Amino acid sequence: MSTLRLALSIAALAALCACSPPYSAKGVERERAMADYQDCYSKGCLAHYTPEDHGSINKTTRACMKERGYHETLSFPWW
Repeated sequence: MSTLRLALSIAALAALCACSPPYSAKGVERERAMADYQDCYSKGCLAHYTPEDHGSINKTTRACMKERGYHETLSFPWW
């Protein structure tokens, strides 16, 4: 029973982490951060699938978010 409880706890924690944006900046609302992340991720995908560029999606996304003043985070908004 304790193994099942541990597995459910880990799954719940993972689900909660998936709901928060992976980047944050001081004074930026969650919805705005998520919209910026989606925009940067789209640009990363375009760079990756451009035949001449073949950029890394994650590297391009990180660079774009850094340019916008964000830093990577794993935040728990209820704390």
